Amino acid sequence: MKKLTLLMLLLIAGAFATNAQEKEPMRSAIFDNLPSEFTQLGNTSIYYSMIERQAAGPGTIVGVSILGEINDRYYSSTYESNGLLGFIKRAGAGFLAAFQVDGNNAVQVNARTGTTANGVTFNTSLEPQGDVAARIIYTLTNTNDQAVTVNAGVWGDIMIGDNDRAPLERLKNSQDYVYGIKMKYQNTQNTPLLCALFGEGVTGATPIDDYWFGFYRNNYYPYQIVGSYSTNISNYMQENGNYDCGMGFCWKNRVIEPGETIELSWVISVGEIDYEEPVVPGEDHFTYEVEAYNIDAWNDLGTGHPAHIWGYYEHPYGQNGYIEYQVDGGEWIRIEQPLISGEDYDLEFIMRFDLENITLHTLNLRFNDGLDNYTELNGLSWTDVRSFNVEGFEDRTYNGEPQIYNVTYDGEIYVVGTEGEYVEPGDYFYQIFGDYDQNTIGIYTVEFTIDKGQTEIIVTLPEDVMYDGEAHGATVQVVVGDGTPIVTYVNVATGEILTEAPVEVGIYDVIVEVPETDYYYGLEADSYGQFQIYRKSTAVEELTINEDNGAWYTIEGIRVNAPSQRGIYIHNGKKYVVK
Repeated sequence: MKKLTLLMLLLIAGAFATNAQEKEPMRSAIFDNLPSEFTQLGNTSIYYSMIERQAAGPGTIVGVSILGEINDRYYSSTYESNGLLGFIKRAGAGFLAAFQVDGNNAVQVNARTGTTANGVTFNTSLEPQGDVAARIIYTLTNTNDQAVTVNAGVWGDIMIGDNDRAPLERLKNSQDYVYGIKMKYQNTQNTPLLCALFGEGVTGATPIDDYWFGFYRNNYYPYQIVGSYSTNISNYMQENGNYDCGMGFCWKNRVIEPGETIELSWVISVGEIDYEEPVVPGEDHFTYEVEAYNIDAWNDLGTGHPAHIWGYYEHPYGQNGYIEYQVDGGEWIRIEQPLISGEDYDLEFIMRFDLENITLHTLNLRFNDGLDNYTELNGLSWTDVRSFNVEGFEDRTYNGEPQIYNVTYDGEIYVVGTEGEYVEPGDYFYQIFGDYDQNTIGIYTVEFTIDKGQTEIIVTLPEDVMYDGEAHGATVQVVVGDGTPIVTYVNVATGEILTEAPVEVGIYDVIVEVPETDYYYGLEADSYGQFQIYRKSTAVEELTINEDNGAWYTIEGIRVNAPSQRGIYIHNGKKYVVK
């Protein structure tokens, strides 16, 4: 009876082992308590184990088995059949690696002890990344005397907890570039629980060369794992399908020099994270402030304006981010220094404004998750003061008093000139400067003029007077201005110019000139009229002349046939000057 019982147990165990390869329908890899062979990775919600397990397809192998803690329970990420009679719950076999050197046979990797083939040693290690992710690192060392070319890859029979048919979907950035594969717990969920990240721009990942996903029992042989994928398989690259799924990815033709060590790595996350793009952490994980600094030359739009943005950044699976900025609608520029997840940051950049833009200058900012998925951030803007409608300045004339201007701009009225700065004649400019704290920038220059005043005078001519031996001159009074008039007399008969009031008999033209001063325009030399000094015995006024006789008389009343020399003559009752 004992032998029969033992035989039955062996038959049952054998049948179970066979079914394990085909995947028994009733199983679960959700644990209320952490299995003893698993170790927490840093402070993350990721737990890992590297022990020998049975994988459906490849058989017994040591891979990297990953659990993710979700709501105090532990979810597997890969499949392994349950234990005896299906009652012993086990974790998944894990992600299996293989590599190939110089076209030789590809070999599977023992994740715990490492594997050496054709002079290349392949080791596996893990590092925490973010809160819910692990970086799985493959270290390849060439011990040969010559360079080798290596292909390497990863295969996994994907399963989340007790769901072995959870749908897979590509992770793409805004440029439609695939940088990973995500998996939901079930079709009704929007939030994936598992994500393998391996593309360009993924922090901690070495960009892969090829990948696949589809029905699990494909592409698990070592030569296939390293990149010789079969595409003629069930559910090949079918997204969001309801099938038992597997996946793989690989790095091809990596040259390793003699004695050199290279790293190939990827990131796995198991947890409730919204991977939908764009990816930006919440308020508690991403803060920022931005300002310009060294604003002494703030209003010089022709120079670059230094600015910086600072804050704290943390990403759930450790993805580094970037800040990009755009000034006045120009090109977007990435600040090359990344935002390291879990650290404070302070990034500097230079704003270069468009000189032709005289309205509103803008600084736009956006967060780039490193995978060219973008989230717009609040930027800054400054009104260019050259756009102000400035009214109130005008050209005026000097009057010796301070010129006061009531100037309107930017919706405000300003009284300008109360300090007596606009009194003297001259060309002036008034500048309105931008104020960083008032969100303005630039310089508005208004030009205006205070003209010199025009000199005004009153000239009083002396009456015609009989010669008495005294000087007789005009009186000049300056009404407006402060110049000293220059008075000269011209003897009409002789052309002689006198700078003193005349004494001798004659007719005199009075010429007055006022030189220009700093404050007044002068008067050019001009005649203001004539007066006469005459002798009584020969005064023209005493002559009785028949206007019809056609005779000529000198100013002394002597009749002549015609003027024969310079002087003043009387002809037909009128004065004539002969020069």
